Amino acid sequence: MISDISKAEQRLCTRLGLNDDDAQHLIAAMRAGASSRAAIVLSPKAPADYVPPFACEDTSSVSWLPPRVYIPKEGERPTAHVDYSSGLYYSLDLSSCWESAPLSVVPAPATSLDMCAAPGGKSMLMAARYLPQEHTANEVNAARRGILKQNMLQCGVPNVTVTGLRPDQWAAEGKLFDLVLADAPCSGQSLLCKGIRNPGCLGAQMVNGNAKRQKGILLATAPCVAPGGHILYSTCTYDPDENEKVMAYILKRVPGWQAVEVPILSPFRSSLVDFPCYRLLPRHGFGAGGFCCLLQKSLILS
Repeated sequence: MISDISKAEQRLCTRLGLNDDDAQHLIAAMRAGASSRAAIVLSPKAPADYVPPFACEDTSSVSWLPPRVYIPKEGERPTAHVDYSSGLYYSLDLSSCWESAPLSVVPAPATSLDMCAAPGGKSMLMAARYLPQEHTANEVNAARRGILKQNMLQCGVPNVTVTGLRPDQWAAEGKLFDLVLADAPCSGQSLLCKGIRNPGCLGAQMVNGNAKRQKGILLATAPCVAPGGHILYSTCTYDPDENEKVMAYILKRVPGWQAVEVPILSPFRSSLVDFPCYRLLPRHGFGAGGFCCLLQKSLILS
């Protein structure tokens, strides 16, 4: 039993509506910093029959796992293998794979945009599921954009253009996409569960500042989506102010949008709102955690 719970920790658990056991588990996970789990996603370079050279866990019971994704056994270091440097796969946290699961109900897009793409994991997960005819990986930060370019090149993602526009500049461009990935900048509370220092991430100032930024990104992104198209919103943080409340704000503020049910994620559905959205916590055993919600634009806008 954790007896010295801080006000910030208690605030988060209360806002999430966690019972005592789940609250204790989350706080323990944030303090232990050992919840991260590795995953790899095969790149377009990998042949259809390619199997990673290291032993992998049986993933048959993980119904939401995206295609061409493997979970290495504990102790394996996928990034140390020559196949990684050859671009046959991309390494990332298992939670990121979970966040991409809503793509299972999205038709293959002709055009797609990864609005906050660096270092490239979400674009790689999308490419493992279907290869768009035209994909744009966007990153406003120049240094991170260089890493993004390198990863896209190393993994051989086809039909991809790397750009550096702000969300409001995309809105001004007037180009429409069938799918937009919005893996939004956030307070990153799950970093604590990976053992990464993140001062202030539980505080109201950082949470509120990120929530304001996320709303701005989505307000600028919505006009970039073609009728019938989708936005997949995701974060690597827990606080409802950056997750459910951001989604509720967009659904109320922007006409013609609805949240989409994702059946394979039903065990993770949030009970905090009456529309479908999903949260992964460390207690689920699939990494440090995250949040995702799939939005769809109406075919006919009033």
